[in-house]
Parts: sequence; structure tokens; C-alpha cells
Amino acid sequence: MVGNCYHEGIGVEKNDHEAFIHYQKSAEMGSPKGMFTVGIYYNNGIGVEKDHHKAFIYYKKSADAGYVDGTFMIGNCYYEGIGVKKDERVAFIYYLRSSEMANMGDACGMLQVDNDGIDVKSDLHAAFCHYKKSADVGDTDGMNMVGNCYLQGIGVIKDEQEAFKYFKESANMDNVQGILQVGICYEEGIGIVKNEYEAFNYYQKAADLGNADGMYNVGLARGIVSEVILKIT
Repeated sequence: MVGNCYHEGIGVEKNDHEAFIHYQKSAEMGSPKGMFTVGIYYNNGIGVEKDHHKAFIYYKKSADAGYVDGTFMIGNCYYEGIGVKKDERVAFIYYLRSSEMANMGDACGMLQVDNDGIDVKSDLHAAFCHYKKSADVGDTDGMNMVGNCYLQGIGVIKDEQEAFKYFKESANMDNVQGILQVGICYEEGIGIVKNEYEAFNYYQKAADLGNADGMYNVGLARGIVSEVILKIT
């Protein structure tokens, strides 16, 4: 969140390079979200020289640390050939791996990687349909996966408002990943009006449930508040 403050100019002068430095520090401290965000910065040249290969490396680190968005982005990198040689088969494997990380193995059990070739687009849409069916019967992990599909445009047209809706439904049923995702949406203005106060509240809920990223973000938020108070006084 310190990085976001510099990126958005909240309480400090807007400075994308400082934002990058803080996100990089959080990545070095083991934050999967920090790793993912550093990847975003390298991928888009925000506050640092654009480097698709380094973006891929940081996405991979976040994926290896269990961050679902990082796993999706690795799939996207292979699918589009961003920072790595294009390989639709490997892309599809990473898209499916993200479902396993969310404990959705049963929902996509019928989806197999065929040695003779795969129809990536139709298989991803089939995966989305299975996640949707799971979400419709009240499975919170399914809701998170539908949210991620809408967020990334995987198997369905990208729709950030729909993504937020599914994350919120999951959060309302006390799914910690859903709670964290709602916090991220409020922090970054994804599918909802940006609201740092609401973001903090959801990060606090995630932290109370033992989520490491929630704890990290709450700690950063409290540090920002202290710095602002010191400047005012």
C-alpha cells in the first residue's frame, strides 16, 4: 500500500519510481502481491524501464508463491509470447493450475491436455462454465475463480464490475481469498469506486483470518497513517 500511495499520490507526492521501489521491497520480503505488482511495473514500464523478461520472472515468482493472479499472468505470457516463447499448451496448463490452487480440481476434471493438440479458447470457456456452475451452487472458491476469469478475460469477455461482484459474494461468505480480492479492488478501483478506507477494512478482515498478504497490507497502512500524522503535527 505504500507503493500504491506513491503511485496514486495519496499523502505523498506522486512518484512511480518510488512506488516501484516500495513494491520491489515488498517482493524481496516475500509478498506474492509485491512480486506480482513488480511484474506489472516491468511489463508496462511504470517507474522503471520496460522489460518483459523481468516481468515474466516476477510473475513466475508470485505464481510459485501461490498467488492466483500471478499464475493467470504466466498463462497470459505464454499465450501471448510476453517475455517468453509463445506456447499455448503451456499457457493452458498454467490456466488450469490456477484452478488447482483455488481447490477447484473437481470442477475442471474433464479438461485434459491432449497430446495431439488443444483448442485453448473453447477449453478455457468450458473451464469458465464449470467455475460458474460451482459458484451458482454457493461454492466460494468457484466464485473467486469466476471473478478471476472476468478480471483477466479468461474464457469470457473481461468485465471488472462482474469480477468485483463475484469476489464480493465470496467475501460475504467469509472466504479469505475473496475478502483479500475485495480489498485489492477497493484499493485499485477495480470494478468499484476506489476507497482506501474500505480496502483497509477488508485487509484487516483477511489478516484476522490469518492471511499473510492481509497482515502485510494492514501493517503498511498503519505505517502510512503514522507518517501522515507526523507530517501534520
